[in-house]
Amino acid sequence: MIKTEIIEALVPLKDPALIAMLAHFAEIHHYKKGEHIYDVGDMQKKIYILWSGILRCYFIDELQTDITDCFMTEKGLIANTPEVFQSKGETPSVVGVEVLADAMVCEIPVKRIILMMQQYSEMAGLYIYCLHQSLEFQNEINNKRLYLSGSKCYEWFCKKWPEVDQIASNHQIATFLGIRSESLSRLRHQKRKIRFWGGNFINGRIKDLKKLKENLDTAVQKYQAVDDRVANNFR
Repeated sequence: MIKTEIIEALVPLKDPALIAMLAHFAEIHHYKKGEHIYDVGDMQKKIYILWSGILRCYFIDELQTDITDCFMTEKGLIANTPEVFQSKGETPSVVGVEVLADAMVCEIPVKRIILMMQQYSEMAGLYIYCLHQSLEFQNEINNKRLYLSGSKCYEWFCKKWPEVDQIASNHQIATFLGIRSESLSRLRHQKRKIRFWGGNFINGRIKDLKKLKENLDTAVQKYQAVDDRVANNFR
């Protein structure tokens, strides 16, 4: 996919000339799992727009602990703080962005965007879009973390980012939810138990014996397959 098509899909602009201009300055980067797009303290000299993959935004607290601020999986999310426009990319970032799953990111220099905003009125809509997206995204997260219990917040997290729950560490998720890693371990264990029992063990009674037998048979087959592979290694 060429840069112009990516810009058209990600940026809320209608003028083909402005889209072509942004595409000219834009770069498409591919990041591997474990890489950092930028670290805490780095200058945010570019606007980073997610095309594919999974990102984790984090900050470092006063105890030098890595705290997860949010996760990003949706195409078009901007991995910058809103202050990047005011600082023109010249102020050290208070957050960092880590790649949790291989990502493709569209990057545009902040100063180029600011110059275009000064020259073209339609570009002001891009700033409003970035600001609105950031506020809406953070409001949803903050409301859930503020008003939901730890278990309910984890349920919401699993529905919003089911793929993140599969790959993120206990520490990364627990610091995001604002609960202890031990508490999250219990919640994740309960979730696996519910998935295994299929909701059939309720109030000490088996609801659906046939379904339970199917789950048990499946589990036995999986363990048997593992035993067979191990046995073959010693033949």
